[in-house]
Amino acid sequence: MNPRRSSLTLSVLLALALTLISAMQVSCAKSAGPLPGDSVSADGGVTLSPPRMSTAPRTQEAREPRESLGAIESRVFPPELIMDHQGELGIEQAQRDALVKEVEQSQAEMVHLSFDLQAEKEKLVKVLDADHVDEARSREAAARLMERENKVKASNLAMLVRVKNLLTPAQQKKLRTLRDGPAASSVLDAGR
Repeated sequence: MNPRRSSLTLSVLLALALTLISAMQVSCAKSAGPLPGDSVSADGGVTLSPPRMSTAPRTQEAREPRESLGAIESRVFPPELIMDHQGELGIEQAQRDALVKEVEQSQAEMVHLSFDLQAEKEKLVKVLDADHVDEARSREAAARLMERENKVKASNLAMLVRVKNLLTPAQQKKLRTLRDGPAASSVLDAGR
């Protein structure tokens, strides 16, 4: 298959999957707004993860005004960062195929997890709608909701780890430089 065509196919698949997940979550979010402590936002973003995947090319201005990454996020690489710089990184066809497979599997799993998460959120909202809230029931419903949130985070982190493991040390170093700048990359590399 032509590399440009397969790249376009990947972009279309990613866009469709993200649109489906986003539409599903937006429709569920209309009936129940965010709850205190939500770590999974209405657009499906998880606090643990770096910025959401986008198939639109990013400009230099879009990359600069960025919050600093946390301790976990600074040690993994979102697939879209790798896709944006695959030529500079020298991504081989086998790595590309494995990356596509990881993203597809992760998105499929995320759809199921998102449905479960929304179902638990709806249950908690229903408990909280009562004029007099049963504290024990609300605590149990909240625990189930947080369990689902943790599954979403764990799934996302596992995918990010698998993606990182597809990269060579040189590719990881180059990505850190591209993402964080030369100074930040050398600080992280010093600790290795």
